[in-house]
Amino acid sequence: MTEEPALPLPPRELASRVFAVEGWSDADQAYLTLGAQTKEQIVRMLPDDWSFGGKRVLDFGCGAGRTLRHFAPEAEVAEFWGADIDGASIEWMRENMSPPIHSWQSAQLPPMGLEHGSFDLIYAISVFTHLTEGSAPWLLELHRLLRPGGLLIVTYMGRWNSAWFAHEPWDENRIGMNVLHHNRAWEDGGPAVLISDWWLREHWGRAFEVVEIVPEFHNFSWALLRRRDVDLTSEELMAPSDDPREFAAMRHNVVQLQRELVRERDHHWQGHEILMQGQAAEYEARIAELERVLRERDRGAGERVASALRRLRP
Repeated sequence: MTEEPALPLPPRELASRVFAVEGWSDADQAYLTLGAQTKEQIVRMLPDDWSFGGKRVLDFGCGAGRTLRHFAPEAEVAEFWGADIDGASIEWMRENMSPPIHSWQSAQLPPMGLEHGSFDLIYAISVFTHLTEGSAPWLLELHRLLRPGGLLIVTYMGRWNSAWFAHEPWDENRIGMNVLHHNRAWEDGGPAVLISDWWLREHWGRAFEVVEIVPEFHNFSWALLRRRDVDLTSEELMAPSDDPREFAAMRHNVVQLQRELVRERDHHWQGHEILMQGQAAEYEARIAELERVLRERDRGAGERVASALRRLRP
């Protein structure tokens, strides 16, 4: 039996947007328990000398406040905000969780309209697990919103999710930021983004100090990041390094997408020819873009070798 919570529970329809309520004998209790466990994990990841007193905290991608609700005691000494693109969830929070929680409806793309350096701590749970082309602009927006030395806690999918989403064992050296299920509807979970630890350290580490990576909690990897005093563009954040794993990951993502396209055609083509033709075109465009980057890389490598040989000639 669900205990009466201090704050009201959202309607089941809102809760289900961030939590699979089906299949639980007591969905309300499961919703509360997962939120409480997520809050506990966030607190565990904070530095030993961290104190909430006087701080400003943002839950980026808060839904209807599944995790935020459990920070109500800390909200007596700190200012807590939730931001989400889902207007219905934000409206519900304004009507039912304020005070003590502030809320903000964000647009599909940054900026958010909040002041530079607004927060001491931002956490994003199951957000970058689904962001594709928008991941770099949003990561840099969170960088902008953090005060100097501010902390960011993010979850990402990788070794614990490969069998489910990619239908293959995890291989750290062949995964960078590999995007799968490009065409999956958001109500079905949206795209799936697999990220390796080395890729996160290389790319996100350009904007943040990677303080800690926790390998697994609730089937996600967790990272604690500290804001660096840098000014980067999305292109600079995402530009491939000379690490050979960068291009091995791109090549493997081409293979993954080709296999995924075959599965989609096998399962959904009959009776949905027009829809599948459009989806196939999107897959093929993504594959073509990855192959273009790989060709440019190979061309650049060839030019570097030729240049080195010219310098060696007497």
